[in-house]
Amino acid sequence: MNERGLTLIELCVVILIVAILLASGAAALLRARTAGNESAAAAALRTINSAQLAYATACGAGSYATSLPVLSTIPPGNSQGYLSEDLGSAPAPLRSGYTFNLMPGAGGAAAPADCNGVATQTRYYAIAVPVLLGNTGTRSFATSQDGAVWQAEGGVPPSEPFGPPAQPVQ
Repeated sequence: MNERGLTLIELCVVILIVAILLASGAAALLRARTAGNESAAAAALRTINSAQLAYATACGAGSYATSLPVLSTIPPGNSQGYLSEDLGSAPAPLRSGYTFNLMPGAGGAAAPADCNGVATQTRYYAIAVPVLLGNTGTRSFATSQDGAVWQAEGGVPPSEPFGPPAQPVQ
């Protein structure tokens, strides 16, 4: 074999090695993005818990908001709502590859109106579900007035009452 043939073989080997490295790097990048989306979803549910606690204390007379937009509504005498607009702008906002929602919690009941004249509830249940299961996230999350965030593999959030097979997020 001549020198030119050996150079061509060496070039093919180098291209093959680069292709393998790129493929493994892309997979690692996808896993990192998924992990970041999942962390952001759990953090957003913690934010909803904090907003619900502040709302119940200051505006809800001990009861909770019925939707995310209600949590972002500015109460009388305040300059901002209890939840940022990125989460409170729609009933089911999309953020970091997850869809969020807030609904009445298990065993809850309707409660008197809040400081804005909007109905409240005695319990709440908030969820975060991946938009594209396996791509934007592999786990779904849920929380309630108890304050813990729970996780479950797949596109169905943990149901109340929380417990196995769901696990608390650490």
